[in-house]
Amino acid sequence: MTTSNLWELGDFSKIAPRAIYAGELLCDAVPLYAGDRVLDVGCGTGNTALAAARRSAQVWGVDPVPALLEKAKERAAFEGLEVSFDHGGAEALPYKDGPFDVVLSTFGMVFCEDHVKAVREAARVLRSGGRLAFTSWAEGGITDLVFAKCVERCPELASVIVERGWGRMSQIPAWLRPHFGAVRIEHRKLAVRAASVEQWLAGTKQFLSPVVMAYAGLSEMEAAELDLEFLQLGQKFNEAPEHGYFTRVAYLEIHCEKLAT
Repeated sequence: MTTSNLWELGDFSKIAPRAIYAGELLCDAVPLYAGDRVLDVGCGTGNTALAAARRSAQVWGVDPVPALLEKAKERAAFEGLEVSFDHGGAEALPYKDGPFDVVLSTFGMVFCEDHVKAVREAARVLRSGGRLAFTSWAEGGITDLVFAKCVERCPELASVIVERGWGRMSQIPAWLRPHFGAVRIEHRKLAVRAASVEQWLAGTKQFLSPVVMAYAGLSEMEAAELDLEFLQLGQKFNEAPEHGYFTRVAYLEIHCEKLAT
């Protein structure tokens, strides 16, 4: 993951709690077993790593952003969970070949600018027959469309462009070859709530790194225009306007197994 500077913008630790459910669900869907050696790639503040540790796995987490790793360590210490957290990116994982039974990633690995290297590295650190399970935002969902607007304003967001590719069902199996066998894709939804669409946008603008970057350097008028575009998008996906803002964000849960070597 060579985009660590991007994720140092905003404050992803404020966004991460929304995705706790996705990490818990991923660990059960794999499923994890007691004693499994598990790596969480792009672990951020530790959602999925901690979920794996609660299931009695031996867990490592890796991320390129030191501030997020510190948050993850604090959370693990608070819960009394044993997790080893390391600094590093998904395109060059700081581990030997084949020590892990399972590699997990919730909305982390998919943001690598070089998806070929990321897939190759995930396969390298897995034992023969080891399992890879990760999540991406689904094509056409609100998060995917928010990112599309970010790319329109800021075409150099290469990692976001790649992430949007991971949301395309037809593309995923090809990207996972030649290292992984049959691919199983589950459709999931993650609920997001706010007091209003305006509150949702305010938090997104302040904390979500690609959105922060999309607003950088805009004039007051340009920023107001982008506000309006995002508000209209939020309203389109608002399932319960009588209760403020509520939407179920579509994402994909992707499972595959390393080919025998």
